[in-house]
Amino acid sequence: MNNKEYLYLLYQKDFTEKGEDRYFIYNGDSFSEVNSSDVVNIECYIVTHDFWLVANSLYKSHGKLPDKVLDVVLLSKIIAGRKASKGDTQHWDISHTIKPLFKDSKDFDSYISSYYRRTELDEKTYMLFSHKLAEYTNKMLKEATEANELGRFYSLELPVYNILISSASKGLRVSKEIIREHKDNLKTNFYRELKRFAEKQNVQYEIPNENEIKEKLLELGYDVKGYPVDFLIDFLPSVNNYSEDLRSLQKANKSYRVFNSISYSNSRLYPIVETHWTSTARIYHKSPSIQNISKKYRDIFIPDDGMEHTYVDYDQFEVGIMAALSNDPKMLEIYEKTDTYENLAELVFGTKELRDKAKVIFLSFTYGMSMTNILRSVEQYNGDKDKARSYFSEFVVYEDWKETLYSVFESEGKVETVCANSLKRELEGELTEKEKRMVVSHVIQGTGTFIFKKALLNLSNEEGVEILIPMHDAVLFQHPSSFDKQLAVKIFEETMTSILPRSLTGKASIEEFFPKKEAEPF
Repeated sequence: MNNKEYLYLLYQKDFTEKGEDRYFIYNGDSFSEVNSSDVVNIECYIVTHDFWLVANSLYKSHGKLPDKVLDVVLLSKIIAGRKASKGDTQHWDISHTIKPLFKDSKDFDSYISSYYRRTELDEKTYMLFSHKLAEYTNKMLKEATEANELGRFYSLELPVYNILISSASKGLRVSKEIIREHKDNLKTNFYRELKRFAEKQNVQYEIPNENEIKEKLLELGYDVKGYPVDFLIDFLPSVNNYSEDLRSLQKANKSYRVFNSISYSNSRLYPIVETHWTSTARIYHKSPSIQNISKKYRDIFIPDDGMEHTYVDYDQFEVGIMAALSNDPKMLEIYEKTDTYENLAELVFGTKELRDKAKVIFLSFTYGMSMTNILRSVEQYNGDKDKARSYFSEFVVYEDWKETLYSVFESEGKVETVCANSLKRELEGELTEKEKRMVVSHVIQGTGTFIFKKALLNLSNEEGVEILIPMHDAVLFQHPSSFDKQLAVKIFEETMTSILPRSLTGKASIEEFFPKKEAEPF
């Protein structure tokens, strides 16, 4: 094959899965049809779009994928620096990015018709699109350079993408027997959870919509103006456990829906992987959305023959990132010397048993929840509001750091994480409270994603290790039994320590991916 720096790949998917996919390569000079073995053996960068659509077919045929696939949709997402919009199409879809390059939009429409096999493939149409794909790629690479995103893209985002799309194409092994068991129980469990929620919270027997959630929280005495619903549910321990119970119900519903999309006959799952799902670059699997499976149902995943599963998780990940970025002495102290959430629980509630509640309250403060709502939540669990107010008042440097972020976002129109990954502002004038929370969240979580992806890359370099399911700040991977599991912990800790700008030691540990069943008594 041509050894130029970039080759441009177009394909026509055989949706009947009979192995009749067609592949075309444009090398900058000529356009020609090639076979699938040519594609998987290309050693230079292969530029294409929506590679996930054909990746499974290539892996099924050859047991591997090309190592350097550059999907322009991924690059477009990174350059966009924006959150996804509501609706079926996004800013980075080729209908928004490549179509405008055509003098006659009908030529693009003809390509799409052939791409989805609605019409016979016309090679001239495909050749024209390959030229536009090359033109758009050059444009994006130039913009990435100007935006200081190119280094991150090649050193991090591209290799992570290729590792995870290969893993998803190989498939995740599952137990058909356990899937059947869970599918038989999940519907009953969901409706039981719905009944319990409705009766306990005195609401209708249905999952409430956003307006109903806000009305209920307002009724319970919380300030909901200006807060997105997900933020309220995630960071507001509420009266009578309303938000916690609602999240539990939502998780039960998600698990129920995910399992509905999994066939009894499946022995492997082949999800679509999005390695830049949100503006913070978080990784997400869909079709099925395996990260939405509740922990108690994760036992469907089993290792391949001769392999073992291990789940390594960062400890107090966000607290460490906040402490390092802000250089707040109080936050550095509690991260390094204590379990932050246990410390807060013992101080405010008088018991470490409420660690989970304290964690939510702590993170709600750091991400911008009002003190009125925080103290209302403390009161709900019979905590000491004066101690809580005094505790949070000590994070003066952290609050000043947040103000600096607001100023940068307002004056420069964008904000970056520890390594590029810009979030661009879409409004003008004084920042809204929503924008302020968004800025803090982007910098903290975006930095976390950078650290996490670096850790995944470092872990994947270990012989025999296969990355399976990333879970925000933890990962399920498989490995030979000879692999030292504590090495994974060391890799995670050292990666975090090396990236953050302060003298702070990362923390990680081996955790259970799903709760182990207790042995039945004899």
